[in-house]
Amino acid sequence: MKLFRASFLALAPLILAACGSFTPATASGGPGIVVGAGEIRECGQGRVQFPGGVYTAELVSTRGTYYLAPEPLKTLGVLLGRAERGGIYVSNGPGNPQSAWFGDLRDAATATKPSTLFEAVGAHSTRLWPYSPQIPFQVKK
Repeated sequence: MKLFRASFLALAPLILAACGSFTPATASGGPGIVVGAGEIRECGQGRVQFPGGVYTAELVSTRGTYYLAPEPLKTLGVLLGRAERGGIYVSNGPGNPQSAWFGDLRDAATATKPSTLFEAVGAHSTRLWPYSPQIPFQVKK
């Protein structure tokens, strides 16, 4: 009985958070960025190859902007030979740190509310893979 009570107290904040409002990032259409040459960065347990070209602003949130690569990102190392939809995330935080992202952000932008408790607490959100040094780019006007 004590275990049930402790479990309930631990899960209560998550359940209440699931009932709250959810505001997804909005679709952009803003300026893109131009990466001059292909770049490779260490991300987590492997490396990610970023193609050169124009990255379009896929989603803009209060925390940063997700730029979609002109062609799929290639992963090297642990995830050998994979090519996936993704791009560069540029944070609005101090120093504008960058990360690689993978997946389909459009689902998050069109969702009006999470369909599961896990989505409400962000367990199904896009994963960011930080890297350094930053990839040099120019803002496309």
